Amino acid sequence: MKKLFKKNKPQPLQNQKESHLKNLIVLTMADGHMAEIENHSLISIAHRLGFDEKDIERIKSNLDNIEFVMPDKYDEKIEQFKDLLWLMVVDGHIDPEEESICREIAKKFELTHVVVEQMLAKYS
Repeated sequence: MKKLFKKNKPQPLQNQKESHLKNLIVLTMADGHMAEIENHSLISIAHRLGFDEKDIERIKSNLDNIEFVMPDKYDEKIEQFKDLLWLMVVDGHIDPEEESICREIAKKFELTHVVVEQMLAKYS
C-alpha cells in the first residue's frame, strides 16, 4: 500500500540556500558574539534567500544536521563568498577566526587562491 502522506523531499535549491545560511550563521558566531549589525545583515541576507527569523533559529539549532551543499555555478560561489566577506567586515572588525572560516569555505567552493586574495583585499 502506498503511503498517502509522504513528506516532500527538500528541493536542491532549498538545500543550497540552507547550507549558505548555515555558513553565514557559523561565521557570525565565530568570535563568540553576534554584533547587532551582524544580526541585521544576517536577517537581510536570509530574507533575500526567502527565509525569515524562525528559519534562522531553526537552522541555528540544527547546524549539525544541515549539510554543506556546493553552489552549482561559479557565480553562485562568488555571491555566497561575498555574503560571507560582508558579514566578516560589517562590524568594523575582522576577527582571525572569521577570516579562517571564510578561507575554509572558499576552499570548499574550490575558489583559487588568487580569487580569494583579491576578494579579501577588497573587504579588508
